Amino acid sequence: MGKKTEQSQKVYNEMAWEYDSAPEGNYTRPHKEEITKKAVLRDGDNILDVACGNGSLLGMLSKKARVNAFGIDISENMIAAARERYPAGTFAVSPCVPLGFENGSMDVITVSCAFHHFEAPQIFANECMRVLKKNGKVFMAEPFFSPMVRWLANTVVFPFTKTDDVRVYSQKELQLFFELAGFTDIESYTTGTVLFFSARK
Repeated sequence: MGKKTEQSQKVYNEMAWEYDSAPEGNYTRPHKEEITKKAVLRDGDNILDVACGNGSLLGMLSKKARVNAFGIDISENMIAAARERYPAGTFAVSPCVPLGFENGSMDVITVSCAFHHFEAPQIFANECMRVLKKNGKVFMAEPFFSPMVRWLANTVVFPFTKTDDVRVYSQKELQLFFELAGFTDIESYTTGTVLFFSARK
């Protein structure tokens, strides 16, 4: 586990039980709402939410269709909260790489406001390709910063502070990770402070 990942684990363990009412919970809510709006789901789909937190996104998605919901997170307390709130889901404490699921086992993978915490983003994109079924899709929402703010965050703030953020990305950078992994039918756009991204296997 890398240093940033260890910091993330500590941060989210501390805020797990008050997450929804904390500033972090308020900030990430529009990201979850955008994924919920855009995700196309069918009854019986297997959905994996990576960095699922307290399970709130899976709870929102489960209202769209009768899905089989799976969530992983590095925070033990977040997973405990998710299991308590959504007992119908299957939750596990796990890093984002490798994904502990069989080849071609998932219809949908979601990531809400967490990709910028991942220390091995290309490996994660490759793992999504492995775990998804044919025509399966990734739906992600990330923070959207202007080029100047993004540059300052990546070169000045993140490397020299104890923040658990690794790097925030442009639309082109996100697209390249998933193109290199073999994804097609890529869509991305920004709305307010949210960068939405989707890609098909």
